Amino acid sequence: MQLLFQILRKISFKKLTNILFVYVSYLLSIIFKTKKRFGFPVSISIEPTSVCNLKCPECPTGLDELTRYKGHIDFNIYKKAIDELSPYLVSLILYFQGEPFLNKDIFNLIEYSAKTKNIFTITSTNGHFLDIETSKKIINSGLDKLIISVDGTSQEVYERYRKTGNLNTVIQGVRNIISAKKELKSKTPFIVIQFLVFKFNEHQISEIKKLSKDLQVDKLELKSAQIYDFKNDNNFIPSNKKYSRYKKNEQGVY
Repeated sequence: MQLLFQILRKISFKKLTNILFVYVSYLLSIIFKTKKRFGFPVSISIEPTSVCNLKCPECPTGLDELTRYKGHIDFNIYKKAIDELSPYLVSLILYFQGEPFLNKDIFNLIEYSAKTKNIFTITSTNGHFLDIETSKKIINSGLDKLIISVDGTSQEVYERYRKTGNLNTVIQGVRNIISAKKELKSKTPFIVIQFLVFKFNEHQISEIKKLSKDLQVDKLELKSAQIYDFKNDNNFIPSNKKYSRYKKNEQGVY
């Protein structure tokens, strides 16, 4: 409910009208079985950086297999995109395959979209840079939603995927952002712990639920993972079908 109110506060009459245009074009595309495009994007995704401090085995950035540009987005390019679309944008997803807080401009990026242009702004982090000072900057930037990846409740399990990561650092980071919110008496950002479910950590689901409650985050999300080598019965695919994107066929192959 809190998120809904946050989003509604970002919607102007012009944005609402644009949403209706987009929805009508969607319906007409289905009815006439041809592409109809009215209006402008309601939500977009911008990657603030394509570099990361971790070596996650199912991530092109972590595997150092990116064939595109490696680095941070230029603020002027970002500003131009936001300026052109801000009259219509309701939300901005400000992350992709890199760690956003490695970009020193991240607070300016967030503030420009969230405060200056009144766009519901979301970013995601592996949680290794949430010291007290950074946590306060995040809150003052106006960020609406922060997703923090915590894929294990013990270091041994956590580092199976978050290679070179430190679970204690991440948990302390969560505590820092929660504490900063209270100190600054801020309702934002909405804080989410995201737990990617793999075969090696699915036994810790009950533990991550307890940890999330103890940390007093706003929400826990149990998310299925994207697996690249899924056809070879990858050891990352969980046994619980509820948390898997992949199903075996009659031949027992994914």
